[in-house]
Parts: sequence; structure tokens; C-alpha cells
Amino acid sequence: MSDKLRVGVIGCGSIAAFHVQGYLACGRYEVVALADLSTEAMADFDTKFIDHDGYSAKHYTDAAEMLDTEGLDVVSVCVWHRGHAKWTIEAAARKPRAILCEKPMAEDMGRADEMLVACRRNGVKLAIGHQRRFLPSYTEARSLIASGAIGKVQLMRSISGAGLLNWGTHLFDMFRYILGDAECRFVMGAVERQTDRHERTTRIEDVAMGAFEFDGGIDALILSDFAPEYYQGCMVYGSEGTIDLQTSYYGLLSRQTGGAMERRAPNGRFFDADHDAFEWHEGPASQADELADWIEGERDDYRGDAVNGYRSLEMALAVYESARLHERIELPLRTRSAPLDLMIESGHLPVRYPGKYDIRNIQLRGTNMSSDEDNT
Repeated sequence: MSDKLRVGVIGCGSIAAFHVQGYLACGRYEVVALADLSTEAMADFDTKFIDHDGYSAKHYTDAAEMLDTEGLDVVSVCVWHRGHAKWTIEAAARKPRAILCEKPMAEDMGRADEMLVACRRNGVKLAIGHQRRFLPSYTEARSLIASGAIGKVQLMRSISGAGLLNWGTHLFDMFRYILGDAECRFVMGAVERQTDRHERTTRIEDVAMGAFEFDGGIDALILSDFAPEYYQGCMVYGSEGTIDLQTSYYGLLSRQTGGAMERRAPNGRFFDADHDAFEWHEGPASQADELADWIEGERDDYRGDAVNGYRSLEMALAVYESARLHERIELPLRTRSAPLDLMIESGHLPVRYPGKYDIRNIQLRGTNMSSDEDNT
């Protein structure tokens, strides 16, 4: 009998492929089941992974049936955002050992709270898929900051896009991670939304900016959709140096480097930094490997614990809440509904150019132009 952890995947889109890739690369899991309304999507998975050791997935068009049938150790929730809470709660009721849910954790803090409650009362470990906190460049930057290599951190700056609840949540998680998971104390934000723009059926803004203060008086700034080019990473400015953080490398300017920006590309646990699409291979593999350690009691904590996904979501929503209330927002956030939705539905943020569109509908199949998350 295999001693590998049995995995079932709900939702077989592009991000699910990275979950499965990570499970298989670390060698500690067997992917035994897939659930998706699209039989074509599941067939595509078979084409990608059928020759990999550890992949023997049965197909289900009913995710609840998969959960009831397969005796899963781990469930990956990879549906679109508004399905995260629904399927995390459904999965938790069947008591797997862990659930790995994609980011953002939920569409609002109320639903995120329900996910935590469902997992706590069923004794299920809940993780959120911010896989970049497992990249070696991020971890080395965290160590350098903690050691004082660039003095006192004064400012972090990131250039984002495609919605704060999409691209931005990774950046909020990154800010916290490289600061040793410091708590964000307050948020000030501004939002523009003149079009009816959505991302995986969730309303998003056209443009946003946010200013944040963390424990220790450290400030951060994020500019989202101000320019067509954006990236995962940030500039970290300290009193004695600078870090230019990227997903596969970082630049360090400090006394140690003689005042020059020195590029460093650390290798990962599973892949070398020069591997093609390094972050999309190393991040999921290291995320899955550490998750297995957490499940099996080899470690007491986990970098991807839902508490960190919760904080990242809170920071994104606090930008919207600041724009809604026209004030600085101290955390924890008190509003449990989605502040951007509240602004739109109250007429506070009217659409000037009508016509709903979703920037992710290219990922749908057949004639679909909107998500099936209510039925998935």
C-alpha cells in the first residue's frame, strides 16, 4: 500500500496544474481524483500528467461525490474566487488532513472567517496558495532584512496590476513574509473604477494605490494598473542599503557589496534558479513538500498557513475600505462584506463606461463567457 498522501483537486484550470505539478515534483503525494464540470478540462490534465509517477486520477463532474468517495488526505481548491469558501467548507466537512485553497482566500472577510471556522471545528489544516513565499530569493531577502544587512527597512514599493484581489494579494503576502510576517497596522487607499471590470467573476478596480504601515514603523506602497508592465517582487529601501527582489533572483546593494548592486540567484530545493519558469516549478514543489511535513507532524507551523492568506486578503480589502470611507483604516478590518461591492452597489463608485467584462474569460471553455462557480 502506498504511503503517499492522497490528493483530490476541485477545479481543473491553469492554477490547478501548478498544484498537481508541485505534488508530483516533491514525490510525497498521489493525485487520485479530479473534479470539474468540464470533462475536457480533466482530459487535458491526463494528457499533461498521466506519465508521471503519482498520478492516477479518477474523474468526477460532481465534486461532492469525489469528496464522499475517495478518502482524501489533501484537497486542492482551485475554482474561481467565489467558490473558494464554498468548496473549502464542503471539503472540511469530510475531514481530510489538509486543504490547500488558492488565493485570494475568499471574496470578503466574512467568508474567510467561515473557512477558518469550518476547518477548526473539523480538525483540518488550512493552507492558502501564496507559493512565492517558498521561493529562495524571497527567503534570502527575509534573512538579510532580519540580519540588518540593509539597516532599518524604511520603504517597500511594488508595481502591480490585474486587480488587488488577484495579482496584489501575492504582493501583500510578500511584504509580510520578507518582514518576518510582521503585522500591518493601517492602510490608506485610493481606487478608480470607471468600467465594469471583473477578474474570475470578482469585481476589480481599474486603478488602485495603497499605502501601508507595518510593525516597527515600516512603510510600503503599491501602485496597481498605473502602467502596462508590472511584476512580482519589490524594491526594499533600508537605511544602509537596498534589495531589488524578484522571483528568481535578487539584487543587493549594501556595505557588504561595496556599494554596488550585486545580483544573486539562489537555487531552490527542487530546481536550480536557471530552470525555465523557475518560480512556477520551485514554488509549488516546495509549498507541497512543506505542507506534507506539516500534515505528518514533522513541523508545528507552515509558511502557507491560512492565517497568512487571511492577512493578505485583509490588506487588499482595506485599500477598498479606505476609499469607501475616505479615511485611514486600522487593522483588523471591521467590515465583513466586500468594500468594493458596497461602493458600487451604493452608487458611491458609478460605472462611467458600462459593459461587464472579465479579464480571465480567455480561460473558459466552449461558449462560456462567465464562470460556472455556482455549479462547480
